[in-house]
Amino acid sequence: MRLCYQVATPDVRPAPGVTAYQGDLENAFARLKEEGYEGAELMVCDPAKVDAAQIERLSARYGLAVPMVCTGEVFGQDGLTFSDPDEERRAEALRRVKAAADLAARFGAQINIGRVRGGYGFGLPGAPFRQRSVAGMREAALYAQSVGVKMALEPVNSIACNFINTTREGIDMVREIGVPSCTLMLDSNHMFIDDMDMLQSVYDAKGLVSYVHLVDSNRLYPGNRKLDFGAFLAALRDTGYDGWLSVEVFQRPDQDTALHRSIAYLRPLL
Repeated sequence: MRLCYQVATPDVRPAPGVTAYQGDLENAFARLKEEGYEGAELMVCDPAKVDAAQIERLSARYGLAVPMVCTGEVFGQDGLTFSDPDEERRAEALRRVKAAADLAARFGAQINIGRVRGGYGFGLPGAPFRQRSVAGMREAALYAQSVGVKMALEPVNSIACNFINTTREGIDMVREIGVPSCTLMLDSNHMFIDDMDMLQSVYDAKGLVSYVHLVDSNRLYPGNRKLDFGAFLAALRDTGYDGWLSVEVFQRPDQDTALHRSIAYLRPLL
């Protein structure tokens, strides 16, 4: 397993709620390299605006792979989802996810589907929201497949999202979508909040997982709170997982502290 850290691209507006290293991209890549990370996961908002050539240069200069293009801020900053009743907003959400897939294809990376899938509207019949979300995910997965990219579906905890909260629900949805490029992504914080037994969930998801986020129980850097990352990583190894592990955390108390403490804690476990 290899370790990377999430980095925000310039289209993402700096904000305390962004779970990525923010600011100048060259500085971000340089700091990841200094700390000993092997890759940089990209957090995007409007990926068509990302200068892919710049990232290719930085990847080569600092010897950092780009294993994932995360679509979290497509929803986080602009509120776009596949389940939106407004057709134009749904189309824009899909346009951005497809642009993320195009960007990912340049690096042999994956894309993820988190909150951009949307969910249920308050006080409204749920079936149309679910239907639109599933249709959007299937279209995104087929497009990703057409450009040689995996789409990793990420269950998101019920505090932040009201659709596909548990690993079991994620497993069932990957099978419902039924596209070979659609895989499952695990996030240790979401699992801690909503799964009855997060270690059992790792075993339940065996063979479906293509990417993993590492974050402690309070959404801060690993090793500062409750999660037993040694047991979590051991379960991943037991299932044969040998892919990327990515730190996706709130940048507290500051970016460089979170960056350093994450790898200082995780390196001995790896």
